[in-house]
Amino acid sequence: MVIQNFSPPEKKLFKLVQNNFPLVKKPFDELGKKTGLSENEVISILTSWKEKGILRQISAIFEPSFFGHKSALFAFKVPNSYLKIAKEVINNHPGVSHNYLRNNEYQLWFVLVVPPGKDLLEEAKFLAKRSKVSDMLYLPIIKTYKISTTFGIPSGEIHLINPKKNFSLKDIQIVKALQEPLSLSSEPFSIIAKNLNINEEDIFNWIKEKKQIGALRRFGALIKPNKIGLKFNLLIAWEVKDPIEKEKLGRFLSKQSFVSHCYERKSYKHWPFNIYCMCHFSKPDEIQIINKIAQRFKIKNYVILETLEELKKIRLKLFYS
Repeated sequence: MVIQNFSPPEKKLFKLVQNNFPLVKKPFDELGKKTGLSENEVISILTSWKEKGILRQISAIFEPSFFGHKSALFAFKVPNSYLKIAKEVINNHPGVSHNYLRNNEYQLWFVLVVPPGKDLLEEAKFLAKRSKVSDMLYLPIIKTYKISTTFGIPSGEIHLINPKKNFSLKDIQIVKALQEPLSLSSEPFSIIAKNLNINEEDIFNWIKEKKQIGALRRFGALIKPNKIGLKFNLLIAWEVKDPIEKEKLGRFLSKQSFVSHCYERKSYKHWPFNIYCMCHFSKPDEIQIINKIAQRFKIKNYVILETLEELKKIRLKLFYS
């Protein structure tokens, strides 16, 4: 992977900027103290990573449901003659942050998020109608085993707090500001504070409070896996009927370093898969571990959904109009 070519200070910075980003007036100076680099060197390295496509942005990653948003994974089966149109329809929707072409009869896989006041299924049906869809899978989350968009950092099962879904106009304003890319400058939070007409300390306290109650997943860097050598990105869907075995598999997958996301989702008679995990590998032979996991848990029915094309991948913005 690319990070293997990083210097020791860069490797340390790579981890810190993802999962332990300092919420202080001069965060890049603080990162410099922890890595043995100067503030200017930290900013220069991060700017270089951004130019190379390694770093997408540094920002807040929120839990959409806390702020009244509804979301689900959808899969569209589209006649090949309408595939181009369907891609454009889905990509143009502001509530779609991720859209992939996969090697399955259901070709298009995307996550749709709608803000308060909008009906998720009705919005999906509207997209399906415009895309000439012949069949649609609606795959909402039943249970979350792991959400980890950090790389090169050991992580285990993640338990999300069930938050009280009440928020104010001030919360909305701060969410909109913090979901934008943080400026790679000496005092980036002062820019946000000035625009919001509040103190920097108010921002830090707000972030800490929202993290404690489950509204904020983390504040840190978003990394593009394919730019650090993780070129093989697969969605695996497993059919596990027994509740105990299902729980065992979910917990096991959540502890694997190559798994970034793991959920239990809604299943159907014609699509019986209920455990989903997103896997990232640097070499094709590493994919064999999927078959070994199936053997270990005696799973006969599973499907490997390979990403044939990344059609859209952006940072989801809440409260879009």
